[in-house]
Amino acid sequence: ETKLIPGSGVNLTYHTFKEYPSEDEPVRFVFVSRIRREKGIDEYLAAAEALHPKYPNTEFHVVGGCEGDYTDRLISLNDKGIIIYHGSQSDVRPFFGMVNCTVHPTFYPEGMSNVLLESCAAGRAIITTDRPGCREIVNDGVNGFIVRQKDSQDTIEKVEKFILMPYEQKKAMGLAARAKVEKEFDRQIVVDAYLEAVKMVASQR
Repeated sequence: ETKLIPGSGVNLTYHTFKEYPSEDEPVRFVFVSRIRREKGIDEYLAAAEALHPKYPNTEFHVVGGCEGDYTDRLISLNDKGIIIYHGSQSDVRPFFGMVNCTVHPTFYPEGMSNVLLESCAAGRAIITTDRPGCREIVNDGVNGFIVRQKDSQDTIEKVEKFILMPYEQKKAMGLAARAKVEKEFDRQIVVDAYLEAVKMVASQR
């Protein structure tokens, strides 16, 4: 007998729902990951370069340590005000709390993406790729948007679509994100599944 479980789930006690930013604040995006090509950093930076000059009341944050040759580019874009680079951080929860949307255009073999689960747990919309470990967490148009892998133009278009959405719709996406992880990805679901399996095995002995 088999039972499908939602990866390792997300700890909803540790990753709590955060109050949504006010309508008067900039529209903020964040990329949280090790900085490497396969995680979609090029696509995210392309969106920042295309859209920040067009929409000055936006911010594009980057959180993570560099694993590739990106340090000089990130510093340059930070100095130009295109992105805000925070480097490696031991606790990403404050960054999810301050933004409106997490952008994760990865084409890395993710498993079940912790970045997306933790962002949703905070009550934030997600923009991510149509690949295993990501597509399961996003209902396109409900709690975020799906983009094509390695497609900077599609990423730009979906980020711009989010920028242009009414404030209440952005906020509703965040609420839908939290509701989805509570229903489908709560770590307690995983713990209970293991406990049930252990009890079943024990009862058969």
